[in-house]
Amino acid sequence: MSNSLYLVIDQGGQSSRLLVFDTVGQQRLLLRESVQTRYPGPGRVEQDPVEMVASIRTLLDQLPEQLGAQLHKLKAAALVTQRSSLVCWDRQGGRPLSPVLSWQDTRAADLLAKLQLNESEVAERTGLRPNAHYGASKLRWCLDTLPAVGEALAEQRLACGPLASYLLFSLTRKHHFAVDPGNAQRTLLLNLNSGQWDKTLLSQFGISQHILPPVQPSASGFGTLAVGDTSVPVQLLNGDQNAAFFGAGPLHGERVYINAGTGAFIAATWPEAQPAPPGLLKTLVYQSPKKRWFVAEGTVNGAASALEWQAVELGVDDYQLHLDKWCRAATDIPLFLNGVGGLGAPYWRSDFSSRFIHLDEQDLQGAMVAVLESIVFLLNVNLLRLSEECGPFTEIVLSGGLSELHGFCQRLADLCGLPVFRNPEPEATARGAAFLLAGQPGGWQLREDFLYFSPELNTELELRYKHWLMAMAEATADTL
Repeated sequence: MSNSLYLVIDQGGQSSRLLVFDTVGQQRLLLRESVQTRYPGPGRVEQDPVEMVASIRTLLDQLPEQLGAQLHKLKAAALVTQRSSLVCWDRQGGRPLSPVLSWQDTRAADLLAKLQLNESEVAERTGLRPNAHYGASKLRWCLDTLPAVGEALAEQRLACGPLASYLLFSLTRKHHFAVDPGNAQRTLLLNLNSGQWDKTLLSQFGISQHILPPVQPSASGFGTLAVGDTSVPVQLLNGDQNAAFFGAGPLHGERVYINAGTGAFIAATWPEAQPAPPGLLKTLVYQSPKKRWFVAEGTVNGAASALEWQAVELGVDDYQLHLDKWCRAATDIPLFLNGVGGLGAPYWRSDFSSRFIHLDEQDLQGAMVAVLESIVFLLNVNLLRLSEECGPFTEIVLSGGLSELHGFCQRLADLCGLPVFRNPEPEATARGAAFLLAGQPGGWQLREDFLYFSPELNTELELRYKHWLMAMAEATADTL
């Protein structure tokens, strides 16, 4: 058996992580470096691109000492990042010309609305819906607003693209300039049929193709990293959620996959030739030189971020330590209409105002449980859309930080009526990336300590869900 090792660089919202896996999927090493997030104004979420690159380089510099003689066993590397984050930089040297505009950033929502894009045409071309979370309107904002970006464009030295392409350019030996389809799709500028930048959408946004990185398959050559005295080829580039869906191994058609972290994402395998179910997205999660893998996907923008935001609003400290206990103890739970970060699938209302219904201002614990339940409710709405088109499903495979809450897992099983298998792997994104990087080997070992949550009768939860549906229909002028 080969004794090769695989390196995964996972750049997330709160930290950069570096992990090493062996050929059977055993994690050999985990290093972590924190990164900061700024909130300079309403709808604005930024990170420092210089800090991001420095955090990854710090981790790479630790590898020779951490791995010792095994350093030379590193066969290949993967880089995964948040999909809709965007950066502009100077192609002559790599100096950033903008902050990292996070996937959560919606500063360009008004700009996007003025374009009055045809939603059905956008969906047909990109698999997505017009949305300010995606990169195109952010890029247009940078071009219109940041003088350094405009100057670089005029002097033909401007490069712009998903965060993955900027990090790749900054970290590889010869400044490899490219992007994978998964991250490119989240710009709202990739044509799914051709697999290349869409000329019509580029024209509508007023963006020149030459400033964007070339698109190449997720599994292909993306340059090399200098790690100590060795070179490691980067052979996988992908979005974090795309990789996380492979965290439990190959995708199966009878399963629903949910990754619940800052946001929550629900997906099921989907035929390449079919459009997504109404209100959902068609996502290209992985492309080899010979094949493309698609899922139908729903997004809940406010998952852990909604809990964090509401904890601050209510003045609740250390809710993570107590939320499971509150789930068991709370009796009079209000409803929470969750539009934190913008209301995602299948409603798609970026201007939606989050609110409580029947809130007892003295019962802060019940309020936090209501926020948690709103995530479950939104996921179930998306699951019903998936089930209508590609069900029935036999089980839910759940990963991400929220999966550590038993109250969340059990409510998900009860409301959806499906058993929930909680992936115990805390680094599902990195593990999925390593699985893809290794070529999806049949001998890849899965952890055996999956927790199983069987559906139970929960009439009170079902009643709250029905009331929540009616409240959402009224608040969005939509009937599901």
